[in-house]
Amino acid sequence: MHSAPTQHAMKKTIALLLSAVLLLTAARPASAQNTEPSKENFPSTETTLLQIGQAEAHPNAKHIRPADTSALAAPVKRPGLIRRIIDYYSRSNVDRTFEKKIDWSIAPGPNYSSDVGFGIGFLLAGLYRLDRTDSVTAPSNISIYGNFTTKKFVLLRFSGDNIYNKNKQRLSYSGAFVYFPGAFYGVGYQAGKEGYAQDLTTTMGAFRISYCTSLVGRFYVGVSGSIDYSGAKYKSSGMVEYMQRIDNNEIPKPGGQIGEMYDLWKDGKRYDPEKQDPFSNFIATTGDKPNAFNTSLGIFAQYDTRDVTFNASKGIFIKAEAKWYPEWLGNTRRTFGRFTLTFNFYQRLWKGAVLAYDLYADGTAGTPSWHMYAKMGGMERMRGYYEGRYRDKRLIETQFELRQKIYRRHGIVGWIGGGQVWGTDRFRWGNTLCSFGCGYRFEFKNRMNIRLDYGWGNFGNQNLPWDRKRSSAFLFTASEAF
Repeated sequence: MHSAPTQHAMKKTIALLLSAVLLLTAARPASAQNTEPSKENFPSTETTLLQIGQAEAHPNAKHIRPADTSALAAPVKRPGLIRRIIDYYSRSNVDRTFEKKIDWSIAPGPNYSSDVGFGIGFLLAGLYRLDRTDSVTAPSNISIYGNFTTKKFVLLRFSGDNIYNKNKQRLSYSGAFVYFPGAFYGVGYQAGKEGYAQDLTTTMGAFRISYCTSLVGRFYVGVSGSIDYSGAKYKSSGMVEYMQRIDNNEIPKPGGQIGEMYDLWKDGKRYDPEKQDPFSNFIATTGDKPNAFNTSLGIFAQYDTRDVTFNASKGIFIKAEAKWYPEWLGNTRRTFGRFTLTFNFYQRLWKGAVLAYDLYADGTAGTPSWHMYAKMGGMERMRGYYEGRYRDKRLIETQFELRQKIYRRHGIVGWIGGGQVWGTDRFRWGNTLCSFGCGYRFEFKNRMNIRLDYGWGNFGNQNLPWDRKRSSAFLFTASEAF
C-alpha cells in the first residue's frame, strides 16, 4: 500500500496533468477541437511541460480543482506608466543590434538657456548593423534631435554614421533646420568683447555628407560636400536718433536700462549708440547680403583608433580637411576656402574614468559670407558661450574633459578649455577666452549617452546693463561633445 504522503503526491500530479490538458483544450480554436491530432495542431512536449510548470507555479495551484481553470486564465495586471518607463530605460542600453534591424530609443527632456529660454527637447537614437553576422565592425548609428523653446527657437537636427566592411569604410551625414530669434555681435574678437548685439532672426538649413575609405589600417582618406543657407531678418534699433532726442530735450530721459545707457553715453562715452546695430553696420560696410547660400566640395584625411566613434574610451582621432567654396557652385560671396584640423585623444585612467582631450583649428582664406566665419561656442566646444558672439576668419580651441561613471548607467563630467578668434584683429595671448563646466550622463543606449551640460565663460562688458553677467549656457543632446 502507498503511504498517505505518496497518495497525496499522486493525486496532486494527476490534478495538475488534468489541468494542463483542459488548458490546452480551451486554448485551441473551435475549428481545431473537432479535427484529428496532427503535427501542426498537436501540442509539443515542450509546450505541455511549460504549461504544467506554469500551473504548478500558480500561488493557489494546490487549491485548484481540475475543472476550475478560470484563475489560471485570468489576465495579468498591466504595470503602471511609471513602472513601464523604468523598465523601458532599464533595458535600453542592452546591445540588440544583432537581433534587430535597428534598435531605437527615445528620450524627452526639458532644458534652459539664457539665450533661447525654457524648452522641451526630444532625442530619438538608433543603433544598427548593416551586416548582423559581422561582429568585427562597430555598430552604425543615427540620431534625431529636436528642441522647441519659449523664445520661439526651433531646432531639428539629424546625424549618423554608416560603418561597414570591417571598419574600413564609413559614410557620415548630418543635417539641420534652425529658426533662431537671436543676435549678431559683429566679426572679430573686439566686437564680441564689446557686447553690442542686434536682434537678428535667422532661418538656417544645412546638409553635410562625407565618405572615407581605409588606405592602410586605421588611416582613411575621403571626400565631402555641404550645402548651407542662412536667411536673416533684422531692423535698426534707432538708438542713435533716440539718444540724440533725449540730449536735445525733445523727450524726457526715461528710467531703467535706457536711462542708464544715456548716462553711460554722456559719462565718457562708455556706451556708444552707433555700435548698437552691428549687423546693419556690417552689411553696410562689407556689402554682404543678409540671405546667403553656400556650397562646398572637400577632401580630408583622418587617422582613427577610437573604440567607439560616438563615445570613445580609448584611442586617438586626427582629421585634416580642406573645403572649397567656388563661386560657380552658386555661392553668394566670391570664391573662398576653408581648412579645419581636429585632434582628439582618449585614455582610461582608473575604474570608470576616461580623460578626453580635444584640439580644434579653423581657418578661412578669402572672404566668406557673414554666417560662414568660424564661430566660437555652441554644444561641442567652448560650451557656455553664445555661438557666434566671437567669430572671425581664424579660430583655435582646446579642452580637457574628465568623464567618470558613478553608478551603473549614470555618470558625471567636468571640463576646462580655452580658445580665441582672430583675423580681423591680431592674435594676442591676452585675448584668450576660457570655458569650464560640469555635466550629467545617462547611458540610454549601449555606449550612447544623454548629455546634460552647464558651461560658463568669461564675463561680458561691464558697461552694458544686459552684459554684466558671466556667459553661461545649459545644453541637452545625445553623445559626447567630442
